[in-house]
Amino acid sequence: MIDVLCMIRRLSTIMTVLSSILLYSCGDGETSAQHFANKRILLIGNNSEPQSLDPHKATAVADGKIISTLLEGLVRPHPQRDGEILPGVAKDWQHDETAKEWTFRLRKEARWSDGRPVTAHDFAYAYQRLLHPQFGGKYAEMLYPILGAEEYNKGQTPWENVGVKVINDHTLKLTLKGPTPHLPQLMLHFTWYPIPRHHVEANGGMLDRRSKWTQQNNWVGNGAYIPHQHQFNNYLSVIPNPRYHRRNELKNNGIRFLPIVNGYTETRMYFGGKLHITNNVPPEMISYAKTRTHEDFCRDPYYCTIFYRLNTTRAPLNDARVREALSLAIDREALVQKVVRNAGIPAYGFTPPGAGYTQAPTPSATLNQQQRNEKAKQLLADAGYAGGAGFPTLELMTTSRDVQRIMAETIQAMWADTLGIHVEIRSCEWTAYKAAQQSMNYDISSSSWSGDYLDPATFVELWRTGGGNNNTGWSNEQFDAQLTSATATGNTQQRLQHLQNAEQIMLREHPIIPLYYSERTYLRSSRHVRGWQPRLLDNFPLDAVEIKP
Repeated sequence: MIDVLCMIRRLSTIMTVLSSILLYSCGDGETSAQHFANKRILLIGNNSEPQSLDPHKATAVADGKIISTLLEGLVRPHPQRDGEILPGVAKDWQHDETAKEWTFRLRKEARWSDGRPVTAHDFAYAYQRLLHPQFGGKYAEMLYPILGAEEYNKGQTPWENVGVKVINDHTLKLTLKGPTPHLPQLMLHFTWYPIPRHHVEANGGMLDRRSKWTQQNNWVGNGAYIPHQHQFNNYLSVIPNPRYHRRNELKNNGIRFLPIVNGYTETRMYFGGKLHITNNVPPEMISYAKTRTHEDFCRDPYYCTIFYRLNTTRAPLNDARVREALSLAIDREALVQKVVRNAGIPAYGFTPPGAGYTQAPTPSATLNQQQRNEKAKQLLADAGYAGGAGFPTLELMTTSRDVQRIMAETIQAMWADTLGIHVEIRSCEWTAYKAAQQSMNYDISSSSWSGDYLDPATFVELWRTGGGNNNTGWSNEQFDAQLTSATATGNTQQRLQHLQNAEQIMLREHPIIPLYYSERTYLRSSRHVRGWQPRLLDNFPLDAVEIKP
């Protein structure tokens, strides 16, 4: 079995070194959290350098947090109550009795930051751009609930057949392919935001993926903030948009997003007085962070799953027996307790509990770890690799974060001990990691998925055939049929049952290995931050945060 004591000693050594560093950290001068609090500017950790501020090219959570301050959709989230929707650009909306036809009335005072009116044409233009078959939008499936959207995206029908109609400058009508009472929840995601049609056209047009319309000095947006400064790998700052329709409600003079990938560095910066809110406290630092500042340490429920993707197009991972063996041989309880320090719940399904959805237990969830290990050995033998004999060396790709690397080393040891196989670990910086995963240039990839909206479909639909974020090569007609049935029904319980059926099909074929349902552990200044509220989607509207000196 894996030498857990050795792993604990290693983590303790890291803790000792980090504690000594943190004790001597200090925040002084014009870079301190106090200095920026006096200027009413929020300093927040944002995990990584943004890949794009274009809502049709961005896929990372870090990008989405910035974009949500720069653009506003038809609706916006309530700052205090999870799941409650407030008017955004739309002042009101209504739908028919089937929840298939929705009409949004836009506020006439909404303006782009260059002074031009925000109109229904901007929303229709944005939706067409993301769905255009020649644009290659990774998140195009987010708009698939719209009638004809999927067919248009696949080049099977013209745009005129898509259920997006501009009634007039301030009225937008959407026709959906099935009952969608949760549409406003979907619209909180940045893929439903508008883009300035006039400005995009002046900077290369709809299909120009190298368009300069999102550059700092060329930006036009309709959100609460506009870009101010961007120092690569240092910070991206935003300042209030003087033409935002709720400008008088903004409480701060700006936000600085700091792209800090390393959780140790971020925690050190917080205790050194360099941040108001961190992105995460790494598992090894949880005990220290709680002890040092109990009032500032936060542990929140999070609609997120940590898992491994498997490239099902490569042998031997194209054999479901091999994939299941790899999954069974991982001791999730030990992983959660000893490596991530209980910052999550062992997962045997993919969709986290919540939003009225509970996945039925998988067969492996009812076994103890010894039984799982025995079944894993038998499955590997059935696939022709008894005791690991003849099994090729696979590569496990992770990010450069220490917790990801330590978790990979732990699982590497579990697979060696139980299955007799060797897996190499490849640690990549964030940009290279994302590129390799999206191009499927990997065998096994450490992954995470946080919900795009508060509904189980945001997890289950990830594995749709050809989905932009599938990135496993896995496809199943029965699975796709269940998703289609879920979309077609107006009965909530039937819809959830179809989603459960689909997830069960996916879990039986193991294109992924669920590891644990994550919790958010982070630090927030109880001295400077007011109005902050935990969110399952980690989508708290930053325009509602108030910084106190």
